[in-house]
Amino acid sequence: MGKIYKLIVSIVLVGLLASCTQSIRSNVSRFHQLPQPNGESIAIVPMDPAYNGSLEFANYAALVGNELGRFGYVPANGEDPDLIVELEFGVDDGKQITRVSPSMGGFGYYGGYYGRFYRPWYGYHRPYYYRSAFYHPMHWDPFGYYSLSMMPTVRTYTTYTRHLKMVIKPNEDGALNLYEGEVKSAGRNNKLHEVMPYMVQAFFTNFPGESGSSERISVEIPET
Repeated sequence: MGKIYKLIVSIVLVGLLASCTQSIRSNVSRFHQLPQPNGESIAIVPMDPAYNGSLEFANYAALVGNELGRFGYVPANGEDPDLIVELEFGVDDGKQITRVSPSMGGFGYYGGYYGRFYRPWYGYHRPYYYRSAFYHPMHWDPFGYYSLSMMPTVRTYTTYTRHLKMVIKPNEDGALNLYEGEVKSAGRNNKLHEVMPYMVQAFFTNFPGESGSSERISVEIPET
């Protein structure tokens, strides 16, 4: 029985270690009629004129420009571009989330394999066990090693939705957009500059993608 118990603990620990790998999960959607890139020059501008001259915008524009460069687009460098790339980004005020899960605290009476109240096929050995200064309902490990508290664990945290929109259109008045795409991700980090590199990476995974489609893309955060 002890070997089985240790095996179960080992499996749980492996699962916990695997879950420690951090990643940014994003939903990417797009509509486009984008032709195959052929060295077109681009200029990246903000959708919101309030970001003209913004260093934050310049940082995100550089991330997007580097990705577009991998697909054959080139910067206009002050000349009239063939294509205009518009960006819009932001993060909301957040939403509070409450999670309730069973507690697995191992405290109280130690039953032991040959404990007096050990019953291998019953979840409850005794509804109450008096050992210290108070009574507490106990739920028992089926192998009789540890007692498990029935008190639930309540966790409350705030999750934020981050987004980046991109439109690519010809540098012509009245021309239809060639590409409209958006990436969204939700998480506890509302510092957009820290999350944006991973969102951009997700945005350009499988770029330009199938028009009218959306997909969920996970990008792992490197360990530091």
